[in-house]
Amino acid sequence: MKEQSQEKPEEQSLKIIYRRTILSSFGGGLINPFVHIYAAQMGASPVEMGWVRAMNTISANIAQIPWGLTIDWLKKRAIFVFLGGLLYALLFLPLLFVDNVLEFLVVISLSSIFAAMIGPALNSLIGDLCEEGNRGKVYAQLNAMASIGSIPATVIGGYILYKASGSLKEIYRIPVISGFLLTSAAAFLILKIKERGLVGETFRLKGWTEALKANRYFRRLCIVSSAQGFFMAMAWPMFTLTIVRVIEADMFQISLLSVVSGFTAIIVRRLTGRLADRAGRKPLLVIGRAGLFLIPLIYAFATSIDELILLELVIGIVSASSDVALSAYLLDISPKGSRGSYMGLYNALTGLLSFLGSLSAGYLMNHFIGLGYGFQDAMFIVYMVSMTGRLVGGMLFATLEEPYRYPAKFREELESILKEQVEKIEEELESVEQIAEKFKKLEDEDIEWFEKISTGRP
Repeated sequence: MKEQSQEKPEEQSLKIIYRRTILSSFGGGLINPFVHIYAAQMGASPVEMGWVRAMNTISANIAQIPWGLTIDWLKKRAIFVFLGGLLYALLFLPLLFVDNVLEFLVVISLSSIFAAMIGPALNSLIGDLCEEGNRGKVYAQLNAMASIGSIPATVIGGYILYKASGSLKEIYRIPVISGFLLTSAAAFLILKIKERGLVGETFRLKGWTEALKANRYFRRLCIVSSAQGFFMAMAWPMFTLTIVRVIEADMFQISLLSVVSGFTAIIVRRLTGRLADRAGRKPLLVIGRAGLFLIPLIYAFATSIDELILLELVIGIVSASSDVALSAYLLDISPKGSRGSYMGLYNALTGLLSFLGSLSAGYLMNHFIGLGYGFQDAMFIVYMVSMTGRLVGGMLFATLEEPYRYPAKFREELESILKEQVEKIEEELESVEQIAEKFKKLEDEDIEWFEKISTGRP
């Protein structure tokens, strides 16, 4: 109790956010990795899968504009994180009653709209709880907490779905209800935070134009992210179709895909948070975003679940590189009193292009099938278009400008981190060797003592 009382209010609030992240990620991990699989199992066509991914994206991102404006206008964040989490959790339950893809679309669209409250509010809150010099570290820890929560939950959820029998609704019953209960509990945790009042000018509707015109950092980020987002989203419906209809993976194998990338990301984020804070956000953004081209490339040629599991190692590395840096960069370039609105506007713009990308993929694949191409050949073409756009879009992140000067060079800091890691490993190995030598010495003494007893020597 004494140690807790000595903590700063900001540290206490961050700990609450970490706990909320773990619990929420555990609840979401039971069902979220399998939601789009559910649509494919219901028999969704390529066009319908395009609509599923598109509506999920557009609902979540466009809704962040009104939510972000409202958050900055009311100058309250915690209550929106609470309401968004609770309403999102409630909309798990209707998944047990949907009978077709259209009903499925309505449910996930509504859940995305309510979940959209959380992002702008939580990022604005985190921005007040940490400074520029440790934002990368804080976001790395948050992402690690999310992985710690979601990884075991995804394994459990996948195993339950793999072992369950009955109708599709009956198979999903336990993960859906468990996810609802845990995600609801996580929503209440955030109410323990006593947030400070927001300061600064409130963002208004006319501020959108100003944000894009006057803030060159923000404008460039929106352009580059939106351009790449279109081609990124083209592959999303294809991923689900490949897993379900080409690879024919079972539910436990599907859960392993999320687990492998999550474990990899946890390890890599130990390095990326420090790199982002010491050497800047831009190098990590370029590496992470450009590396995303590998995903559709490997999916296009994949014939077994083993290949996709190996790919998840790459996904974990590139996502850990870019996610932390992107979140920190957005906070860096957003005015303090308008972070919720800037976050909402950014996500809305990128979400709109992602919406168009997912739709285009479904209709493009359907078009090639109509021309006489086989299912996999049509999907291969879409993958190649997505791959090319991802690579070019990722390289465009090199045109971003850093708003601050950082104390270290990327290469030097990376070498320093790797050197420290090697030294730690050597120290651990040395400790193991010392323990082994100590046991060997004891063993030799025991043998010598036994020989003396056996021979009767003094």
